[in-house]
Parts: sequence; structure tokens; C-alpha cells
Amino acid sequence: MTVTRYALAALAWIAAALPAQALDVDRAERLYTRHCAVCHGADRGGYIGPALNRDVTKLTKEQVAGRIVAGKPPTLMPQHPSWRGVLPARDQALLAELITTQPQRNLSWGMQDIRDSLQVLVAQESTLPTAPTYRITAMNDLMAVMSRSRQGAGKEAKVLFYDGRTHRQVGAVATEFAPHLMDFHPTDPRWAYVRDDAGWVHKVDLYSMRTVRKVRAGLNGISLAVSRDGRYVAAGSYVPHTMVIMDASTLEPLHMIELAGVDPDGRHVPADAGIITATPYANWFVVALEQAGQVWIVDLDQRGMPITAVTNVGRHLHDGFLSPDGRHFVVSSYDDNVNTVIDLAQARIVRKIPVGCKPHLGSGALVRSGGHLLGIGTNIGEVDCPSYEVTVFDMESFEVVKRIPVAGPTESPAAHPNAPWIIVDIVGTGPNANKLQFIGKESLEVEHTLEVAGRLGHSHFPEYTARGDFFYVSARYRGDRSQGLPGGQLVIYDAHTLKQVKSIDVDVPAGVFSHVRSRSVTVGLQPPVPH
Repeated sequence: MTVTRYALAALAWIAAALPAQALDVDRAERLYTRHCAVCHGADRGGYIGPALNRDVTKLTKEQVAGRIVAGKPPTLMPQHPSWRGVLPARDQALLAELITTQPQRNLSWGMQDIRDSLQVLVAQESTLPTAPTYRITAMNDLMAVMSRSRQGAGKEAKVLFYDGRTHRQVGAVATEFAPHLMDFHPTDPRWAYVRDDAGWVHKVDLYSMRTVRKVRAGLNGISLAVSRDGRYVAAGSYVPHTMVIMDASTLEPLHMIELAGVDPDGRHVPADAGIITATPYANWFVVALEQAGQVWIVDLDQRGMPITAVTNVGRHLHDGFLSPDGRHFVVSSYDDNVNTVIDLAQARIVRKIPVGCKPHLGSGALVRSGGHLLGIGTNIGEVDCPSYEVTVFDMESFEVVKRIPVAGPTESPAAHPNAPWIIVDIVGTGPNANKLQFIGKESLEVEHTLEVAGRLGHSHFPEYTARGDFFYVSARYRGDRSQGLPGGQLVIYDAHTLKQVKSIDVDVPAGVFSHVRSRSVTVGLQPPVPH
């Protein structure tokens, strides 16, 4: 018997013995909150990982216990050696009992909870340095990389910062829980905001590389945006279904919006914030209600921040991006296989663009090609997807220009006006999930395919540096080092030769964000950065 088989047998024995005594639900929930909620949802209703409750989980108690031990390669679920000394076998069995016998929790998190969670870590911001404390030519060169940590929490959960010209690490900011998304202040280059998977919003001083304030805007949630005037920060939550607007300076909550509406099939449903973005067209936040199939326009300059709703946008809305002037919003509808274009000025649907299997626009990308401005639509795909493609459409007529066959499902396009290629990451679990493909701007054909970090890896979130000289990509191996494999790498390439420049060990790297985004409306049309 191998060590793992011994562990599985012992855990199955403990799990079988637990029903003889009453389940300590409170202790089990505390264990779940500490070890599982960051990925599976604070309410056990699912989040990045699947739901874990008696009404959804189909595995037996013994199977759940075994999954805790073995993990689930190649997902982010870590394997048992990662838990050694952290989660004893009896606690693992207690979690298996909770998951298979208890219903999903009904949790709330209101304005007072948010206020009470606010932590001021630097009381006098006037004492902070007036310029970066590290060497960097320009703040636009800063590159931020989300390091999730093998367990989605702990000391390796942090944001790593690099100089995009020299690729030196210039700072790191701990987040305690897996960081997911970053947005930069549009008018003051020193500030950035990070959203982690436990719902916290961190206000980060990029000059000193310190978190100055943090607040828990919800119990889970990924969406985040800073208003174009820099006054407000918005955060959308999955648990509960809310969007909170905060003062960007203090992180004090100002306004809470319950996310719910009538979906395209006539049902009134609660909804997640699939994306929140801020548009320069007006001082608005734009939020896509994932399950309700609506897009809301929140007017930040009007008393009470009134909402204009655009309905029947699609089923299961997710990522989206803006036109260069911020007037049009393109949002993906997973279940309809369309990208819906909304004229925000008139609050109406302009067009529904047919695309490939399960569109996933990521941050979106725009390129100029043959005298036209083109939108790039990636598609995350389905198990039975007949063919994988990248959909290219004209940003004036919104007609499909070309469907480009690619090697698998795609998630996050990258483009830059000074770089020759549109980069798409091949994702999923298939044999091509470690590849990047490069589409020529003029040919609109795949011109190169690059394998990143070996056959067991996953390569995601390519991002060009400010000048378009290099691109960064997150590459991970199964999410932990328990089998002697590296937990992950940040890999850096020359954007013109596609030669690897550097690789850096990172514990489960995820999203990559260039500081030049603070001056951009859409990725791919970054403003010029002086050399």
C-alpha cells in the first residue's frame, strides 16, 4: 500500500465513524471557512470551485474525504501533502461530513458589517513617501502578478510587482487570501486596488508597496472598478448578491445595491456581478448581472446614484469591454453564444454578435487592422464544442469579420499597438492547455504557437508590458509542489522574437496587470509610453 492509499483508508475509517456522534456543525463550519470558503464559496454554494453541500454534491462522504486527501489535478484543488500539519485527518473527515449532510448556508453581509470590517493600516497617509522607494523609470512600467498560494490563503497569497523593462521584482504586498483582480487609480499613479477571493478590497500604495486600508465588501466576489474621476471604488459580490460603492480614498462604504432582476426567461433571480467597469463616456459604473441577464448603468453624479437597466441582454453574462470612447459596452453571454453590444448613451442593445462556444472576453482587446478597428472575442468553450475559434468583429458595424480556428478554448486576449500579434491563451484541461497562439494583426491567422512550461502546465493571462517590448504569462503546474513539480512560474518573453527572457517561481500565479491600464480604456489601444 502506498502512503496515499494508507491515508485514504484511514480517512475513510474516520469518516465512517463520525456519524456515531453528533456533528459539531459550528466547528465544521469554522474549518470550512478557514480552509475551503475562499474557493468554494462562503455559503458552500460554489464560487471558483464547485458547490459543497448536500443538495448539490453527488460524492459520498468517503469520496469527499478522499478528494480532500488527493486533490483534483489539474485544478487548483491542492493534494494532501499540502495539508500536512495544517488539517489533521479527523478535521478532514469532519469537513466531509459537513459537505455531504448540511444544506447551503444563507449568509448576509450588510453595510454595517462592511463598516465594521474596515482596517486602517496607515493612519497618516501624509507620512508615506512622495515617490517610489525602488528604482523604476516610469510607473507605467509596473507589472502586477497575482500569486494565489497553493491553499488559496496564507503567506504566499500576495501581489508581486515587477519592473516591466528590467523584470526585477520591486515589491510584494500580502493579501492573506488569494488575490484575484487589480485596478489602478486613473488619476493618481500611486494607488491601486486589489480584490481577493474572500471579498476583501485592499487599497495599496504603490510607492511604498504597502496596504494602507482594507475592507471586506462581501464574503466572496471578484469584480472591482475605480470610477474614471477616481472618487469611487465599486466591488461586486457573489455572497451575498450585492454591489458596494465606496469612497476611493477611505474605503468607507457609501451605497449598496442588491443585485437581482427578471432574467430573459421571466424569472426573478438574484445575480452575481459578472463584471463592473467604469466608462469615460460619463461618470458611470456599468455592471453585468450574471444570472439576471441585465446590464445596469449606475450614475455616480446623480443623487442616490440612480440605475438605468438594460434587460434581455443574454443568459449568464460574464466578462466585457468598452469601445475606445467608452460609449459601447460589449458583454459575453455564455449560454446564448453571443456577445451583446450595448449603447450606454441610449441604454439599448445595438447588436448580438454570434460567436463560438461559451464566449469569454476576459479584459477584451482591440486592434487596428486594414483601416478598421476590430474587437477580439475569445471563447472558453464547452465539452462538446464542435470547433474552437477566436471571433473578430468590426467595432463600428459590429459585423463578424472573421472566425479564426484555434487549438482549444481561449480566455484572455492580449494586444498592444507596438506588438505584431494578438495573443490568446489556450485553456481547459486538454493537451494544448499550456499553449499560447499568436494571431497576426493583418493576416488574422494563427502565425505562431508557443508551448509554455511543459506538458503538465496551464498558461494563462498574457499581458504586454507598457511599451509592448515584452509580455508576461502565468504558468502553473497543478497548483502545488506536492509531487516535486514547481507550483508555478511567471514566464517573460520578447514580444517580437517570442524568445523566453526569464522565468520566475511564483506560487500558483494568476492574473497579470500592467499599470498602463490606468491610462487605457481597452487593452490593445494603450496610449504611447515614452522610451
